[in-house]
Amino acid sequence: MKLLKLPVLCAVLLVFISDIKFSKCDDFPSLITQNASIAIIIDREYLDVQYEDVLKEIKVIIERVLREDLKNGGLVVFYYAWTKINLRKDFTAVFSITNCENTWEIYRDSRGENLLLMAITDPDCPRLPYDEGLMIPIMTPGEELPQLILDTKARHSFDWKSAVLLYDNTFDRDMISRCVIALSRNFPDDSNQVQPLSVSVYKIRETSLDWNRRKHIRNILTSLPSRFIGTNYMVLVTTELMQTIMEIARDLKMVNTFSQWFYVVSDTNYKSGNMSTVLSLLEEGNNIAFIYNYTSDNGECVSGIKCHSNEILRAFTLGLSQAIREELAVYGQISDEEWEIIRPSKVERRGSILNFILEHLRKTSSCSNCTMWKIETADIWGSRYQASTFTSQSVAEKKLQIDSNVDYALINAGMWRPFEGLLMNDVLFPHISHGFRKKVFHIITYHNPPWQYIKTNGTDIVSEAHGVVIDILNEISKKLNFTFVLHTTSTSTDLNTTDETTNLTMTKEIRLLTTDLPTEVASMLNENKILLAAVASTVNDRYKNFLNFSIPISIQPYSFIVAKPKELSRIYLFTAPYTHGTWLCLALMIVILPPILCLVNRISPYYEFHNQCTKKGLFKFSNCFWYIYGALLQQGGLYLPQADSGRLIIGTWWLIVIVLVTTYCGNLVAFLTFPRVDVQVKTVGELVRQSAMSWGMRSGTYFEDYIRDSNDIPKYETLYKGAKFHSDENPEIIDLVRQGKHVYIDWKSNLLYIMRREYLKTETCDFALSSDEFMEEQIAIILPYNSPYLELFNVELTRLHQMGLIQRWIKEYLPKKDRCSKQSNLIEVVNHVVTIDDMQGSFLVLLLGFMAGLLIFCTECTWRYYRKRREEKIIQPFVE
Repeated sequence: MKLLKLPVLCAVLLVFISDIKFSKCDDFPSLITQNASIAIIIDREYLDVQYEDVLKEIKVIIERVLREDLKNGGLVVFYYAWTKINLRKDFTAVFSITNCENTWEIYRDSRGENLLLMAITDPDCPRLPYDEGLMIPIMTPGEELPQLILDTKARHSFDWKSAVLLYDNTFDRDMISRCVIALSRNFPDDSNQVQPLSVSVYKIRETSLDWNRRKHIRNILTSLPSRFIGTNYMVLVTTELMQTIMEIARDLKMVNTFSQWFYVVSDTNYKSGNMSTVLSLLEEGNNIAFIYNYTSDNGECVSGIKCHSNEILRAFTLGLSQAIREELAVYGQISDEEWEIIRPSKVERRGSILNFILEHLRKTSSCSNCTMWKIETADIWGSRYQASTFTSQSVAEKKLQIDSNVDYALINAGMWRPFEGLLMNDVLFPHISHGFRKKVFHIITYHNPPWQYIKTNGTDIVSEAHGVVIDILNEISKKLNFTFVLHTTSTSTDLNTTDETTNLTMTKEIRLLTTDLPTEVASMLNENKILLAAVASTVNDRYKNFLNFSIPISIQPYSFIVAKPKELSRIYLFTAPYTHGTWLCLALMIVILPPILCLVNRISPYYEFHNQCTKKGLFKFSNCFWYIYGALLQQGGLYLPQADSGRLIIGTWWLIVIVLVTTYCGNLVAFLTFPRVDVQVKTVGELVRQSAMSWGMRSGTYFEDYIRDSNDIPKYETLYKGAKFHSDENPEIIDLVRQGKHVYIDWKSNLLYIMRREYLKTETCDFALSSDEFMEEQIAIILPYNSPYLELFNVELTRLHQMGLIQRWIKEYLPKKDRCSKQSNLIEVVNHVVTIDDMQGSFLVLLLGFMAGLLIFCTECTWRYYRKRREEKIIQPFVE
């Protein structure tokens, strides 16, 4: 029995510990069974001589609200004259009047118990988290700008690491210093993740003449080192000066898709506050926001600690009463056990009371209610192109209608009031946060594989679209938050382009429309009617005067195809390890060495000294020849020199034979394993030097223009003069290439398409690519001239390049690898088994040897027969 009690006790302890762990913040008495409590902290040191007066007033407020506004439950009030207190978990809320530092200390203490903190504090104090408490800084009317900037930063309205602060004489040095501190200070709450900014401050001097003022502003803006201090601008100026700065910044191209301009205008009020005068200064691609004074000057504005204390405590009491009433309504319908499960937690109760307080103050607050600032921002990205509509789906009749004067508008982004701080209806810079904000654009394209594969349903309506450019556009549209509708166009390239020096008219019908744009596409881009064209185009100087090219989406190298080199005959394979010169030298050695060996043996005194016979062996020339020849074939001889001089010659020849034989055997194995192919042109230099084949390319391409103007490069000059220009690749040209009579020059990707197509037709590999990629052509997406979104799209294209997506898409749309892919180079390297074709040279040598032997045998027989006949004719004398 005792053994059973121990596990039970451990289980009870575990349950108790887990209850302590998970009920730390929610183990509080219900408002139904126990009165709520509030700690009122009035810092005697902070209020100094006002302490007694404020304390007395607050007690009067508490008595009144408890009597008049608390209809349900009760409220226990604890007063403290200092801030270092122990906040019990059974507290419902804390009300404090102290400085900023102590307020945040109280917040950190109350946060662990999920208490509602309502604070009145110093100006220029960072706000408490908006969902955990209420803070009202007591400010002098007209000096709320630093607090406004601080609240804007705390709300993450702008995500800046640096800022350029421009201001005029409207604000004194102390006010600007407070604004700079508001931007650059650290926040007491680490969870807010608001980082301090590096601030560069520039003052705009006041001048009497408008021309001098404009010159001064222009000098300041042009001297800003934007590369180091950033392109985020906060401008504290008057309305008139704001318009001047906007105009000059626009002329200096300082307002773009990456810069952010935040204008703070203080010389307005609720009667004169209107930013519509700046609409004419807004342009596509701007990021501009305004916060301007909307304060009422009716003279009935009240403020101060007592006023705010009265409103906050009354709103809290009403909110508490409502919370108790709602809990009672639920409690009366369920059991006590169910109530303990579903009753609101401390965090939920704090949130509901705080929301009630804020809503009540918005409706009834009269303290500092005259002070208000409005926030408006420009939602203009894509407005010009969003207004575009196609009036007809017919390709022949399709026209893009657009108003030349687009009406831009400002949207109400929020407001600022002292008791609740910044209340945002939208983001401060909508395009920085949300790109084009789901606008729909009409974009024109046409069929041009592999860049654009376009399918229509018999009309101009696109039923299916894919390809490299379409995939890029889909990815960028997701990142920049816009959608698009594709429209096809005809591929006529009749276009009249004019610049200062030339008037070029081009009329071509080509299949690969990358060099010349269709008329309708170029016209719409030139008139700035579409955001961009979903087409891939060659970057060339012809269009740069009226179009913008993005960074290259692909680099297309030029190459050429020739007939696949034929494998050389292997009948003379046994001679391949050595060159003709080597074989000649070897033959000369066989011819020269025997006489030398024979001569050395004959004149050597060794044999005379030892009385040896000098008529046989290596003293005969024929024996020396066959010995040298046999040693070359690694065969031994019957005779060896006795003298050291002859032996030295033979030993040296043996060393040479070892080197010759081993080298020959090794190279012969390599030549047996790897077949040799016919020598063909590999580079442009070899192509222009040969005369057996002609060469050609498509006319009207960027490559044609390039080699025509490359007079300083001899090989390109010769290439252009000898080239045949074709309107397009056709079967006749390909047949000439297959026969080895012609060379075709084009993009390497186009040549791969041709080789793939011909392989599918014939199932044979008849072509080979050159090893020389001699010129690269940039392919890019085109936008209207001076498009404000060019750099924005370039950044996204760079991101796609770095991620490897564009290269992946290009590979997907290139021809798939087949049997010919590994054989596309000029030199074919294939391992194979040695066959009779490889050994036919050996049998040829054997045949020649037998024939030579037979010929000598016949010669010997003939000589013997001739000699015998001759001897028969001679009469020999008889001698006894």
